[in-house]
Amino acid sequence: MSGTGGATKDEALAVKFYQRACDNGNVQGCSGLGFMYETGSGVPQDITRAVTLYQRGCDGGDGLGCTSLGGLYETGKRIAKDESKAAPLYERACNAGSPLGCRELGRVYGNGVGVTKDDARAAKLYQQACDSGDAKSCSMLGTSYETGRGVAKDNANAVALYQRACDGGYFLGCTILGSSYATGDSVTRDLGRAAQIYQQGCDGGEPASCSGLALLYKTGLGVNKDSARARTLYQKACALGEKKSCDDAAQLQ
Repeated sequence: MSGTGGATKDEALAVKFYQRACDNGNVQGCSGLGFMYETGSGVPQDITRAVTLYQRGCDGGDGLGCTSLGGLYETGKRIAKDESKAAPLYERACNAGSPLGCRELGRVYGNGVGVTKDDARAAKLYQQACDSGDAKSCSMLGTSYETGRGVAKDNANAVALYQRACDGGYFLGCTILGSSYATGDSVTRDLGRAAQIYQQGCDGGEPASCSGLALLYKTGLGVNKDSARARTLYQKACALGEKKSCDDAAQLQ
């Protein structure tokens, strides 16, 4: 349980450890404690305190503190919204070696949030984060290559990046890649391969992968037709929050 309505023993213990670490000069401890105050986990929610702790972590060179503080300013979550402060903080995080900071900096450049839109710089930052092991950045870079935003359009590279994202645990990448194989968009159509990739994404808890695989079983494309299996997959997608799949499952009763 989190928030001000009560805390678990683990949350309260985490707060104590973070506080002790922060008091002893461990900047990661300050950032961690900031998160606890931001979310109200183990302590009453206090955004002002969170900002102070994130700033302390960031000033000490902790990329997570910089990224978290940038996120608060960008979204205006309980503090005055100031998008222009986000990019410099994300850049500090990226320069401190945080793949998340590089990804967030790429995102704001790709969308022109608080900075002049720069697709080429966004792609370079996604590449940096992807190479550092951030699977979501690999998928975002894949989209850059698929659409030709900031880089020369390259479908083969896009597919390889979606696969890298999927294998790295960013399961929306599996959905994108599975859809590409299912439709023949950006890659030679291969329904059997689509089913395998959708299965990987569904096993990882990605609802759209479950519903994509369900459709294949419903229609018998790339797999043996199996309405019962399709219904089970739609039910899983429904349970994971995809509302349309709830109706699709009911239609197969």
